[in-house]
Amino acid sequence: MTVDIRTLKTMHVVVRTGSFAAAGRELGFTASAVSQQMSGLERTLKIRLFEREAHRVIPTEAAQYLQHRVEEVVDLLNQVEIDIARLGAGQTGNLRVGTFHSAGGPILGQAIARFLVRRRDVEITLDEGEPYELFPRVSDGSLDIALGFQYDLVPTDFPANLHLTEVMTEDLYIVAPKNHRLAHKTLVDLNELREEKWVAHREETPSHQCLLTLCSQNGFAPDIAFRSNNLGTVKGIVEAGLALAMVPEISLQQNRESIASLPISQRLPRRQIISATRQGDANPLAEAFLQALRKIAEN
Repeated sequence: MTVDIRTLKTMHVVVRTGSFAAAGRELGFTASAVSQQMSGLERTLKIRLFEREAHRVIPTEAAQYLQHRVEEVVDLLNQVEIDIARLGAGQTGNLRVGTFHSAGGPILGQAIARFLVRRRDVEITLDEGEPYELFPRVSDGSLDIALGFQYDLVPTDFPANLHLTEVMTEDLYIVAPKNHRLAHKTLVDLNELREEKWVAHREETPSHQCLLTLCSQNGFAPDIAFRSNNLGTVKGIVEAGLALAMVPEISLQQNRESIASLPISQRLPRRQIISATRQGDANPLAEAFLQALRKIAEN
């Protein structure tokens, strides 16, 4: 047995107004059309709903019972319509975000704060990892949006169903301890670094691959003595005078006083910070969050 919700809404108005004609005027139907709907509902339910008189109808006990239940359904549907409108406007719901470690302070925290203005009913969950870990999770639907990066000199292999958007592009810098022998030179050729020790990210990262390719293009292989994906650890090793490192601008801005940026004469590669969303995913929260990211990146 299937009952059309529109017919129940019509019955709701008939009971309230006490007349097929009055219900028809309110709903934009003829009295005959309302009467036919109610007759069809009675046949479907196999129960009499109205005592019909010349100028009015009297609801039966069954109709009175249905009236109370229909009011609950109508209220629920009205609330659903409101909720759907708010979801469509990006005012409520859940947003699952992924990010890489070094974006947390300079970009992500500010973007979340900006995004949540006038969105108090939105719940954000946050997970952290490398792009090769997070982007597949956007692809399979377990994250709504992820912030990642790609490096010049390093080919990417992200899932095909992702929509990638550039948030910002930043320079890369080779950094050394403040008292390094080359720290005060006007220009430094990369070949002058062939005997240096380096601290780099793990081998599977694009940062590591970018450093290898850059050094290879200049005729040497870097002597990587330390590995860490934590930029705080990387910079700590540099500050201690143990190694050089290649770091992105977003990281350098946080420790500009404790390490030296070498004035490399060659053009260094750059890093693009990008967001990943799933193609065909119409989640308005993800788009609104991306706009917040871009605003923060512009400042």
